[in-house]
Parts: sequence; C-alpha cells; structure tokens
Amino acid sequence: THFQRAMQASLAMHQRAALAATRVAAPSARPSTLRGGVRAPVRAAPIVRAMAAEDEKKTLVKVCGVTTPEDATQAAVAGADFIGMILWPKSKRSIPLDVAKQVADAAKAAGATPIGVFVDESAEEIVAACEAVGIDHAQLHGDSARAALTDLPMKIKAVYVVSAAKDGAIVTPLPGDEEKMCEDRRTKLSGAGGWKAAIDWVNGPRRTIDWLLVDGVVAGSGETYDWTNLRVPRGCSRKGWILAGGLDPENVADAIGACKPTAVDVASGVADEGGVKKDPVKVDAFVANAKSASMEMA
Repeated sequence: THFQRAMQASLAMHQRAALAATRVAAPSARPSTLRGGVRAPVRAAPIVRAMAAEDEKKTLVKVCGVTTPEDATQAAVAGADFIGMILWPKSKRSIPLDVAKQVADAAKAAGATPIGVFVDESAEEIVAACEAVGIDHAQLHGDSARAALTDLPMKIKAVYVVSAAKDGAIVTPLPGDEEKMCEDRRTKLSGAGGWKAAIDWVNGPRRTIDWLLVDGVVAGSGETYDWTNLRVPRGCSRKGWILAGGLDPENVADAIGACKPTAVDVASGVADEGGVKKDPVKVDAFVANAKSASMEMA
C-alpha cells in the first residue's frame, strides 16, 4: 500500500543517513599521508558519491498554497524541495506580503526554495513583490503574468505554467509562441539589417524559463487529466518540468510512473478539511510516495 511504501521509504532514508555518518567520519580518524611533503587529498567515500547519485534520481516535490510558516517548515522537513505561496489576492490561499516573507524565511531555514505564484500582475509588480518577500522564483500562472516574462530580469527564476485539457493536450502557448513576439521577430528579420537581428539575443525580450509547469485548466481544483497522453515539449526550460493537477498521496506514484516529470506539485491534495491549511500526515505521505516512486523507476 501507499502507506507501507511511505514507511519503508522513511526507514530507508534514516538507515542511509546513519550509514553515511559512519562512513564519512572514518577518514578523519586516520592519519593523513604525506607525499613529498604535501598532504594528499582525502577522497570522498564511495557511499557519499552513491548517495549523491541516488538523490539526483529522486523526483523533486513542490508543496503549493502554503499559508503559514509552520506549514512551510513541516513540508520542508518532510522533504519538500519547493514551497509555493499564492501572492495573487483573489485566491482563497492568498497571503499578504508580510506573511509571505515569514513563510519564505521558514522555507529557506528548513532547506526548501520558496516560490511566489502570480496570475495577473505586471512585471514591475512581480519584481517588487519578490523583493519585498525575499525570493527569486516567480510562478507565472495567468495570461498577464505569462506575458510579463519578456520584461522580467534574469535574476528572477521563472516557473512558466501551461494548462492541459482533460485529454492531456496542452492548450496554452509556450514561451515565444505568442503572436506579438512572432510578429516582432518577422519585423526584425526583414530589411538590410535582418541578419543581425537573428542573433541579437541580448537586446531582445526574455524567452528563457527555468521550469515549465503543466497544470489542469482549473488550477487548484484538485481535478486530474490524462497523464498518459501528456506530451511535454523537451528543451523549452532550463531545469525541467513540473507535473501538477489533482495529485495526492494516493495517485502521485502512478502519475510519476506515467509521466516521469522532474518534479511534482501539490496543493489541494494535501490540504486539511478546510481546504487552506496543510494536513501534515498527507504532506508526509505525499513526499514519501513521490520520492520512493522515482527511486523504483531508477
């Protein structure tokens, strides 16, 4: 069962940590060897390299819609890699900037990366909010926020959200597909100086995104779509892609097996009965099942 899998994964994690502590400490207990008067470098223990390779295979986890520092800390300690905060004021999980800063600080203190979620804000508003909260990751979830990509500075790492219909078909234009951008490109390529425009990436609008996130058409609804039919464009983001939309502790392993995403995103699937605060038991189970599922595929 998923619960048994979560418990086994947790036990294995603690066993690996205890073994690693023993193996890492061993070299420092031995006297170092001098070669020609120069101290020889101590090689990393094989178990450490193996553990690092194992961690790289694990699917990353983003817990979104976090509203309190306590929930951020609990999720990060459970193993979440990203903590998402809704900074769009019309969401039921929205939090003001001062609270978002507390959540972001808690996430960073526990080893996770905080991400601000925006829907209809301009580039200037997104940058100002990120600076006030102390974050450098912005999730662009709505048309206006996505349109702001070209004006965002590169210091803001962009998580670009596209929507998938019930059949798994992506229905949102990808970065650079917008008609205005295509028309601008055609204009710049015309005329005597067109050859130069083709390689002028410095002065042109930003097109680079760090992550592509695929969600359902109605974000935060908890509704799933056909993951088996999902075709995610390769190479359109620097770090990989994130699967979202109706995930919970019970189905995340199947979703990872079907899509093999770089990361998974959950909000409603780990919420308590009120739908806003996080249920720590669900968060623990979701993270454990996601991590163990990716290891089983390796």
